[in-house]
Amino acid sequence: MSASLLAHLIPRIAAKAEPAATEALAYVLRASLDVAREFVNIVGLTGINPFTPGHIGTEEQHGDSKPDLTIYDTDGAVRVFVENKFWAGLTDAQPVTYLEKLPDNTTSILLFVVPHQRIFSVWSELKKRCGHRKIDLSGGETTKDITWARAGKRTIAITSWNYVLKRLRQAANAVGNETLEQDIVQFRGLTDQMNTAEFLPLQGDEVTDVNVARRLINYSDLIEEITERLKAKGIADTKRLLPTHGWYTAGRYLRVHAKFGLWMGVHLQAWRDYGITPVWLEVYPSSSFSGVSGKPLQKIKNMVEDVQESDNGSLRIPILLATGVERDKLIEDAVNQVRSIADRFLQAFPAE
Repeated sequence: MSASLLAHLIPRIAAKAEPAATEALAYVLRASLDVAREFVNIVGLTGINPFTPGHIGTEEQHGDSKPDLTIYDTDGAVRVFVENKFWAGLTDAQPVTYLEKLPDNTTSILLFVVPHQRIFSVWSELKKRCGHRKIDLSGGETTKDITWARAGKRTIAITSWNYVLKRLRQAANAVGNETLEQDIVQFRGLTDQMNTAEFLPLQGDEVTDVNVARRLINYSDLIEEITERLKAKGIADTKRLLPTHGWYTAGRYLRVHAKFGLWMGVHLQAWRDYGITPVWLEVYPSSSFSGVSGKPLQKIKNMVEDVQESDNGSLRIPILLATGVERDKLIEDAVNQVRSIADRFLQAFPAE
């Protein structure tokens, strides 16, 4: 989809796009009861009790919480808090304080709407924060459209801008509201622009903050240390294989279990697109070096969670970096992940 006029203007007249997106979403929902009902249908995928939407407020204060959108039912009860994100992090109050401000005498929901590539990382952080505050999340489910979990009668969920706006546009089209449908197309142009984030305006002391540079160097340094430990354990070898870097990558090729060729390294583009981790394994199934040439692609994808297929046909496997631990522990954890992945390759494709 080509960028819309709204997508062109907003980044130039506003410091942040999130407030603009909040106002745009509120406008769309207020413009048509049918479209607002469709939004309720989206949150209804989590199994909360259906309701007819009433007042829709923006940035209302609820104690220490100030959600982007508050959706009431026709009886005036709060039923939904919506938080709109592009690339901003969570605030200190999210999600725990927000959950606590939802009513507990009826089913209610806190919904985060984020770029598709941030769903994994934001959801992981939401669960971690709930765990730290002893909030037991249960009965959860993950689908391709929405992920959710229950905390008593309250629900926390996350979905993508693409999915929400697709559903709302279909609803506007179904009732013949062409003007609103075109408004949603414009809105989609803004979210597409922000999701791609071809250039994020620099903020604060980003340019002079040497911790940014130190962190990126730390990530790159990890690759050789992980590789050396894999070699020492007899899991990998690098015979006649060299480090290979690109515009957005810093890493090297290695061979695991003397059979499967992989690239391992810091992949900034994958990190941006999928939001899971800076460190990735990359497999090229069409290459004989991979050791899986001619094998069913889906079989490879089913072996490991969160495998991502790139436009050039490679498969990217995330290596999650342990947080809050010393360097040696982080490296050992990454080595164990690579070993587990290598073992799965060997189990799925034994020597013939």
